[in-house]
Order: sequence, then structure tokens, then C-alpha cells
Amino acid sequence: MNSVMRLLVWGICLAAAVPAIAAGPSIESISPGIGQRGTVFQLKIVGAKLASAPELVFYQPGLSCTGIKVADENELAVELKSEANCQLGSHPFRLRTNQGFSELKLIRVTPLPVVAAVEPNETPMQAMAISSNVTVSGTLPSGDVDCFTVSLKKGERLSAEVEAVRLGAQLVDTVLTVYGPDGKVIAKVDDTALFGQDPYLTIVAQMDGQYVIHVQEAALEGDESSRYALHVGNFPRPDFAFPPGGMAGQTVAVEFIGDALGTAQQQIRLPDQAGAEYGVFAEQMGLSSPTAIRFRISPFQNLIEVDPNDELTTLTHPPVELPIAFNGVLEKISDVDRYRFLATEGVMYQFEVFAHQLGSPVDTVISIVDTSDTLLVRNDDSGSHDSRLVFRVPRSGEFQLIVTDKRGEGGKSFFYRVEATELRPAIKAFLPRPNRASQERQTISIPQGNRVLGFLAVSRHGIEGPVLLQPQDLPAGVQATSMMVAADQFLAPFVFEANTDAPLGGALVPVTAKLNRDGLSISGQFEQVIDLIHGSADTLYQSATVDRLAVAVVEPAEFRLQLEEPKPGLAKDGTIGLVVNVERTMDFDGPVDITFPFLPPGVDGPAKLTIPAGATQGTYEAHAFPTVQVREWSICAEGKTGLGNTRGAGAAVAASPNATGGGAMNRAGGGRSRRRGANSDVVVSSQLVQLKLSQSPVSGKMGSIATEQGAILKVVCSIERNADLAIPETLVATLEGLPNRVVAQAMTISATDRQVEFTIQLDKTAPVGTYDSIVCRLSGKIDGHEVSYCIGRGSKLQIQPAGALIRDEKGRPLSPLEVLRKSKVTPVVPSATR
Repeated sequence: MNSVMRLLVWGICLAAAVPAIAAGPSIESISPGIGQRGTVFQLKIVGAKLASAPELVFYQPGLSCTGIKVADENELAVELKSEANCQLGSHPFRLRTNQGFSELKLIRVTPLPVVAAVEPNETPMQAMAISSNVTVSGTLPSGDVDCFTVSLKKGERLSAEVEAVRLGAQLVDTVLTVYGPDGKVIAKVDDTALFGQDPYLTIVAQMDGQYVIHVQEAALEGDESSRYALHVGNFPRPDFAFPPGGMAGQTVAVEFIGDALGTAQQQIRLPDQAGAEYGVFAEQMGLSSPTAIRFRISPFQNLIEVDPNDELTTLTHPPVELPIAFNGVLEKISDVDRYRFLATEGVMYQFEVFAHQLGSPVDTVISIVDTSDTLLVRNDDSGSHDSRLVFRVPRSGEFQLIVTDKRGEGGKSFFYRVEATELRPAIKAFLPRPNRASQERQTISIPQGNRVLGFLAVSRHGIEGPVLLQPQDLPAGVQATSMMVAADQFLAPFVFEANTDAPLGGALVPVTAKLNRDGLSISGQFEQVIDLIHGSADTLYQSATVDRLAVAVVEPAEFRLQLEEPKPGLAKDGTIGLVVNVERTMDFDGPVDITFPFLPPGVDGPAKLTIPAGATQGTYEAHAFPTVQVREWSICAEGKTGLGNTRGAGAAVAASPNATGGGAMNRAGGGRSRRRGANSDVVVSSQLVQLKLSQSPVSGKMGSIATEQGAILKVVCSIERNADLAIPETLVATLEGLPNRVVAQAMTISATDRQVEFTIQLDKTAPVGTYDSIVCRLSGKIDGHEVSYCIGRGSKLQIQPAGALIRDEKGRPLSPLEVLRKSKVTPVVPSATR
């Protein structure tokens, strides 16, 4: 495994191990979670820690909060205003209070009036009568079924669509059924290719009368939070749009396919910016589909499939230049689509399929062949059912793209789009996710006058090198230094600091990424992916992507941390005591738990250090493995208020032995009462300091040691100095790795000594065997920091039963093989015990 891969794996493990931050507000539910465009509507938000100066912060325009009423600490009544041009669909937001930002949640915006479902409506006889073209908001508790009735004329279109998973709250797998006036099932839909677990249908009424729309959770296993929104009306509801993408800034002719009234054509003006998430709405007779069909926007032209194109001999279009987007449909079983294109030798192109992610059932396989039909490269899946490959052109000329379905299936809805572009270097900043099933550490909350740690990361595509990450437009009174992410890293620690007088508040902060290498300058932006709804086996049902980092200034914390700079550095196969100082405020004298979440690869230490109640300093011992890479590394300490002074199960360290300022350890609760307004849940950090990882300044040898039970022997460890590296003036030498009932007294030596002699005493019952982990540790202090170095690693201690050790004439212990050989020549007698 190369060094870059080792660091990547290590970084992922580190991110998964960092502690949770639980200081801010939390949202459990939003009802109804949907509102009509161009109106003022109300929501109820239920959660925890909601009461202190709540504010709703939106990531995109169109929605604004016009009023908040605090019912209590756990419930808010919110009034929102939706502009007339508000984007339909999902609007991500966060709730901010004086304790920080909440998790990211979604509010959906519909073009239809919203009405609440009224119980009882479990049976067709109890069905709630609704008008056409409305959105019904309801819940599906365990075992519940909701029925609605709408009046239709023969030939009139009925479209119905459920949004449940798309509300972003929890997995509500709904089933949608329509009964005709005669009570017979006309249509029943569970999952769909377009919207997954959210069903939809469109039919044409065959007779006048009352039609019943029946909504239920697939397994009847909902609860009071199982919310849904049902759109009902005579609006268009197609399955997909073809072509499924177009060129930015152009007007594209699109066919909407799959609606009950047949295929409809529509001219759509596309935005000027390519690459943005985008959706198109089918419009007919002044009505629009209530939700969008996902649609690609690209900076290049389309090529539409022309049949027949199964074989090279049937292709009618001339070879095309890249970049371009190939658009087609695998209309029949075992269909094969081919396209001709020209490419230049040495250029790298990326061919990426957009099908499954746009709502197509196709499972593509794409291949590149030359004019003799020789396969050059192929790909099946690339993170989903959609394929992606990189093609380095072997020689200039003509080639073919071949698109098939992996299972050999096909049909009128098996559409696809393959975007072929030159592969260009790109970088992107993002926020690592310690736990994809939660939103831990996905916002930054900085107490006034304090610091917090955040991890920012970068992804590189087609280029390597150090990347400069810079948070922009931070809240007033907040600073964060730019951070360079080394070429062999993908993440780095950022310390955000707020002035004492920084106003409580928050902002959505852009983060830029810059990489300069070989005269090439690459810039990238920030992207944060939030997984909202998970299933079993790491299945993801709903997520949201935003482009800014939520940063808030919150109420003061009870203490600050200061990490003393470890000037001596950390040597290979050595240790250093990292000194952490606690500056206590607000009459707080409770215990503080300290962790180091960003130690270098090959460096470890205790899971935590607890600085006891009233103490102001602690020392964390970091240990470097012999294989650690020599370099400088940014580190910092994190701290949170401890639970008490009793060591819990699995706690690695209790009070530091050099903790100072005690006297409160035996008080009830571990400290005096806290001042009102203190932010006791937040995790704060020290400043960043540089830890130098270096070669060891000393080395030494002991060799193999052979003795027997009950013996006393002298062992010498030689010492060699590296004159370029400092060591303590006085060192304490200890032998480590000795078995039970074997002891060696520690020895004090000076920095100029070239050896240390130990006296090893073995009990008569010392365990017999070979012990190969004997090492000499030299410990001392440099610039107030405790350091140690291990030498003589690889030495062995062999213990034999009393009287069984055989030596030669010079007193050298013999191995069992040597004893056997010598016994055939001359008698050998056991040596006397030394």
C-alpha cells in the first residue's frame, strides 16, 4: 500500500473516531413539511433546545421566515413566505439558536394549495372528499390507511403522486392505489424508477363518478412521524423527458413521455450555467407537474440516436467531434446502440452515463471499440447502475461508443445519456462525515472568546499536489486561518476562533480550494453532501447537497484550552508529553476530558486524558512507532466537560500525574455550580501547533541475553548519539518488556554516557521461555516537555530452568543445537549459577 493510500485510509478511520458534537438545537419533526408557492404558510417544528433566539437559515432564495413563536423549549410555530418565483421542490435549511445550528432539514414547495388530511378516512366509505389539483398533507401511523375521493368525468385525466421519502424526514415506503366508481382497482403503484419509494400514477377516467385514492405504508408499519404529501389533479405526470439533457443557455425541444394523455412536446429554455442540479416540469393546459424530472445541463451539444445503429454497417451519422452528449433509448430486448466519434492520440476522455440517476430503469454497460471492433475499454457500474470510464486515445482516428443493458433488458423507458468530455483536472472542498447515518460535526459552532476544531477535506481528480483551503465571508468576529492540505493528505484540521465580543449569529460560508502545479492553476468550490434517510446494508434513500458551510458564534464555554508547543519534537520509537493548559471561566472547576483527534499516522496515545476538577494542566503522552514518517504535522487538543472523576470502562487515562491546582476533586458533582448561560455541552479546541516527527537522537544495542531462574546478571546497553539532535542532560534508563518476577532497577545517566549497565534479578519461579520484546527506554525533559527514546529494540531474554543453562569454556551460553553437537565430542557440565 503506497503512502497516499495509507494516509487516505488512516484519515477515514480518524474521521470516524472523532467525538460527537451535541451542543446545538436538534429538529425531530416538521409538519406539514410542505407549502404552496407564492403564499404564506405555517409549520410546526418539534425537537430540543429550540427556544433561544431561533432563526431559520435557507441555502437558496425563494423562502423566508416571517415569524417564529416559541411554544416551549421543544416546539416552535413558524410562519414562512414563499415568493411567486420560488423554486418548486426541496429547500434545505437549518435552525440556528444561541447554541448553534441544527441538522439540515428540508421544506418542500408545491404549486398546489395544501390541505390537511382529516380522520377518520381509513375506508372508501370514510374517504375524505377533495377537489382536483390540491396537495394533501397527512401521516400514516402504524396500520393506518388514508382514503380520498375525487369526482371525475369520462375522458378526464387523473394524476396522483406521493412525496414521502422526498420530504427528507424518514423512510416511509408508500403504496398508491386508485379505485373506480365501481369499486374495482384501476391502478396500483409501489416503487417507480423515477422517484424510488415515492409512487405516482396517471390514468384517464373511463366513466363518470367518484374515484377513490388509497394511500398506505407498504408494510403498514408507520408511526406518528410518517408524513406524506399527496398531489392529486388533472396535471401532466410523465415518466421521463427525452432527451434527458441539453446545452446550457439554449432552448431545447423536449418530449415528455409516459403521461396518460400521451407524449407531449415542449420548448424549454435552459439556464446559462452548466453542471447545476436542475429539473424540468411538464406543462399542459395551464397546469404543471407538481415535481420536477431530473435533467442534465452540459456545456456541449446533443447527439440523438438514429436507428438502426446496432451494427457499424447500419450507422448513418458521420463520426462526431468530442465533447458531446449521446442520447438514446434501448427500446427492445438485447438492444445495442453504437455511435461513431473522432479522438486525438494521447488525450484522455471521460464517458459518463446519466440514466439510473435520472429515473431510467436501464443498467448500462458502455464500451469503446476501434473500427475493427476490437474492445479497448469497458465499464459496468461506477457507484450506481450508471457507467463511467476514462479512455486514453491510443492513436488519432475514429472509434465507437457501444451502449447496452447489463441484463439484456430494454423498453421504451430505457433511456440514457452519455456525456463524453476531455478529462480535465478538478478539485473540490468538502466536509468529511464521521458517521453517514448522522449529521455529527457537520456544522461549526464557536463559543464567544474561544476556539473549535473543524476538519475540511479536498478531493482531487486528474491532478496531485498541495491544496489551499480558505473559508470565506465568516461571521463577524470570527477568524480561520487558511490551511494547506499536503499532497499526500486529503483532510486537514481548521481551528475557528471567535472574539470575546463577536455577536451571536451565524452564516453560510463558502470555502474555496486552490491548487497550483507546473504552471497550472486549478480552483474548486465547496460541496457538502448530507445523507438524510438511510436503510439497511448502507442503502441511501434521500440526501441533500449544499454549497456552503454553516458557521455560528454561540454562547461562551466554561473553559479555554492552550496547547504548549512541543519544541523538542517526537522521535521515532519515542514519546513526548503534550502539555495542555485549561483556562477556567464562569466559576467552572469540574473535570475536563481531553482528546487529540488529529495525531499523525504512526503516532498514538490514550483514548482520552481527564484533567481533574480544579486542575489547570495535564500531560498527554504521545507515542511514535519506529516506522513513523519524518515530517511536521499540525495538531491540536479538544476538550469537553467531563462526566466526573471516576474512570469509566475503557477510559485510557485518569488524572494526569502532574495536574495542578487540585482541591475540588471530592466535591459533589466534581465542581461548583455553573453560571447561567454557560455553554457546557460544546467541544472546544486549543490552537494549532506544529509537532516535529524526527529521527531518534540515540540508538543502542543489547543483543541476546541468556540466563536461568534465580540468577542475577549484569546487562550492558551501548548508546550512540546523533550529534545533530538534542537530548536531555540527564536521562533515566529503564528496561521494559521483562516478564513477571524479573526486575531491573532504573539507572540515571548523563547525555554524554555511551552505555548503561543494568542488574537483572530473576526470581526462582521466573517464567521459562524466550522474551523478544526487551527494550531500553531513556526518559528525560527538554524545554519542560517529558520525552523518551527506545533503544536496543529486538533484544531477547532467554530464561532456562535453574541449572539447565550450558556454557562453553569462555562462559558463552550455548544453544540447544550447540549443546547437542558438543555432547557428542566431550562431556559438558552445567555452569554454576552466577
